[in-house]
Amino acid sequence: MEVNSSIPVLTPNNWNTWKCGMQFILMHYGCWQFIIKTETVDPDVGSTYKEKYDFHLRKDRNFTLIYTTISTELRSLIPDTTDGAVAWKILKDHFEPMTRARVIQILDNFLPLSINQERMLASFYVG
Repeated sequence: MEVNSSIPVLTPNNWNTWKCGMQFILMHYGCWQFIIKTETVDPDVGSTYKEKYDFHLRKDRNFTLIYTTISTELRSLIPDTTDGAVAWKILKDHFEPMTRARVIQILDNFLPLSINQERMLASFYVG
C-alpha cells in the first residue's frame, strides 16, 4: 500500500485531519525536518554526491507530497513556490489564521476559567 493514499485530499473542510495525516507521511519519508526547520539548508561542502542527491530528493519529495494531496481549488494558494516548508506555512496561515480577533476569542474562552481547589477533577472528566 502506498503511504500517501492513506490520507484524504485536502479540501476546505478537513484541514485538521489532513494536517495530522500529512505530518506522519512526511515523517515516514524523512521530510518533516524541512517543515519544522531542523534540517540544514544545504548539505555541507564535504558531502558526497549521493548525500547531496538524497537531500535534494527528500526536499523535492516534501513539496510533491503536499502538492499532490491538496484539492485543485487549493493549489492556487501555492503557485509561486516549490518549497514544501513555504507551502506548509501558506496552507497553515490560510486555515489557522492568527489574527488579533482570533487571539481575543481564545483569551475570552480561557480568562473566565479559574482554579478551584475544592472542585474534584472527576467533575471535568467527559467520558
